[in-house]
Amino acid sequence: MRRTLVIGYGNPYRRDDGVALHVANLLRAEQGLRPLALDEDGLDACGHPLDTVVLHQLLPEIAPMLADYDLVVFVDAHTGVIPDDVRVLPVQEEYGFQAVTHHMSPGMMLALARAARGRAPDAALVSIRGEDFDFGEGLSAGCKARADAAARAILDMAGRE
Repeated sequence: MRRTLVIGYGNPYRRDDGVALHVANLLRAEQGLRPLALDEDGLDACGHPLDTVVLHQLLPEIAPMLADYDLVVFVDAHTGVIPDDVRVLPVQEEYGFQAVTHHMSPGMMLALARAARGRAPDAALVSIRGEDFDFGEGLSAGCKARADAAARAILDMAGRE
């Protein structure tokens, strides 16, 4: 298995926007690890062949750690503007000024990893279609099924043994 970091982001208190937490916990279960709670990010539990981190948004502070991995998979929800239920796209480094400084793209995270540590890993974005972004916890049935498919795709990318 390639040393893999899964970074999920979104708000688990906005129903399907929290799909990344569900995916992270499916991947943790695959390794026999306990699930992350709503208020945990998983940063203190890194050190496995496949690590999972869940954040409300991408943070530049964690970019240097990306260089320690062979593969980084970003996981997020999309609202249906994208026609695919689960879309997997390669992520390339990108440089650029963001007028909204609290927003980082996956490509910017890779660029920051290279700037901080001299290398950026292979990366992909897994985007999962959500249908309910109202306040509340838990996923809609459709989003949960799509999350299961996304977790299988991530395991395949990582080279499940």
